[in-house]
Amino acid sequence: MNKIIIQDNFLTKIECEKLIKFYESKEQPPIFDTTYPLPLEKNKHRSLVKKINKVGMSINKSVIEWFQIVKWPFPNKGKNLHLDSASNKTILSAIIYLNNDFKGGYTWFKDTTHIAPVAGRAIFFDGTKYPHGVSIIDEGIRYTIAIWFKKNK
Repeated sequence: MNKIIIQDNFLTKIECEKLIKFYESKEQPPIFDTTYPLPLEKNKHRSLVKKINKVGMSINKSVIEWFQIVKWPFPNKGKNLHLDSASNKTILSAIIYLNNDFKGGYTWFKDTTHIAPVAGRAIFFDGTKYPHGVSIIDEGIRYTIAIWFKKNK
């Protein structure tokens, strides 16, 4: 697998807006670190699951283990370099940016690669092997979908 796979226009602007509205229609989830993650249910987001799993299957025969919409409010320290350890089954990670009307909030990797947040862009990578983080959010609110994959049975 290449280190990072980027797919622009993975979601349309309308799909991104609907997911943000869905998030905002729910009660604010509890804070985790400096973010507010809202777990998503696979059976309630079937078309999104199908689209994401199609890419996971093409990369390394993986499917969603779990996923969530994450709200990163300003001010936010971002996230330090880390490896994903969602579970011992995790074999692939992904981030889908739902908006880009904020400053900062780049996804960055230990090798200094920086991925700009563009609404609808998805990035896929092995988060268990490639240390990554999020740069400081300088202004606005960043919304993403964080996804962890497991081997398809």
